[in-house]
Amino acid sequence: EALRLPKISAALSARSLLALELRFEQLHIDGAALEVRRSVAGRFFVAGIEMPAGDRADGQRSSSAADWFFAQHELVIRNGRLRWIDEMRDGTPLDLDNVDLVIRNGLRRHELRLDATPPPAWGERFSVQGRFTQSLLERRGDWRRWSGTLHVALPRTDVAELRRHVALPFELTEGDGAVRAWIDLRGGELGAVTADLALRAVSLRLAPEVEPLAVLQLQGRVRAERNKDRLHLATEGLSFVAVNGVTWPRSSATLTLRHSRV
Repeated sequence: EALRLPKISAALSARSLLALELRFEQLHIDGAALEVRRSVAGRFFVAGIEMPAGDRADGQRSSSAADWFFAQHELVIRNGRLRWIDEMRDGTPLDLDNVDLVIRNGLRRHELRLDATPPPAWGERFSVQGRFTQSLLERRGDWRRWSGTLHVALPRTDVAELRRHVALPFELTEGDGAVRAWIDLRGGELGAVTADLALRAVSLRLAPEVEPLAVLQLQGRVRAERNKDRLHLATEGLSFVAVNGVTWPRSSATLTLRHSRV
């Protein structure tokens, strides 16, 4: 079962007459149950509907459905349930309860907020907020080309559970604590990632051939930004306490890597 809608309240939009299609000023759904899945081939399915993955000839039907969805002015879901299945990873479902979702769409802008409660072993209730814009020449449903910022706030999370569902650029096998992250997208491409970390009992391995770094506490801000031929890395107020008692004081550092052109 990919979608269950027990109760729906809808307010029709006057724009339906101008667009000659059914549009809503607001869709309010109470107690919805929704499944979102990423297949082994990397395709996304929301409630069984495939989201467009570019200019594919066989994506006309799913693109039209996404275009209609992102043309609705406001969608509100209260007290819902969301199941996330990622078949590109281990395929273990992640069930979220008490899901509150608000999506607002304009001519060129899209705003969303998601609040949900994960399983107790995963962490505490978290929030995801995003503000995006798109070109007037692009289809509304072509979300892979949006630009904007996605903000994620995890008050408490178990990173061992987190890494089962999120790809990290390093191996983080242990630790729990709070994480806040800002993800900047430019035309659908990842531009920069900024994260505030406050973790305990961390085990971090930067590369397979490197010994893991075990610390009792880790706190500070890290940022990675990619611009054409450069990769900029920075830390701000980063400090940690190693298991052997060594304390690294709060400090900042920057590193810029340039890709050489032949």
